[in-house]
Amino acid sequence: MVDLPTDDRLTIRDLQAFHRELDEAKGFDRDLFRNLTYLMAELGEAVRAARRLERARGQPGGDEAREHLGEELADCLAYVLKLANYAGLDLQSCYAKKMKQNLERTWPKKRRSTYR
Repeated sequence: MVDLPTDDRLTIRDLQAFHRELDEAKGFDRDLFRNLTYLMAELGEAVRAARRLERARGQPGGDEAREHLGEELADCLAYVLKLANYAGLDLQSCYAKKMKQNLERTWPKKRRSTYR
């Protein structure tokens, strides 16, 4: 049986370990490219959920829309963790390295979006 991690101080490594165990226990498809397409489908669902949340702001049903978006984003995170596992990546190290690069990087000033 796979135990769901619940500690408030979970690391990315903890989450990757959970998904390694879950994939093994459930016999999930481990093909890298198919799982990339599954992630793309989940991202589409997250976009639809975000649109629903934007329409629901200040309206009844807003909390339900927010919860739904959270579920879809959690699905996306699960696929990112799984993809890192399938590629043999320590995502925690990859993330820290990339964010360090971003801290030292500069971006051109862009006009702020007026989307709402």
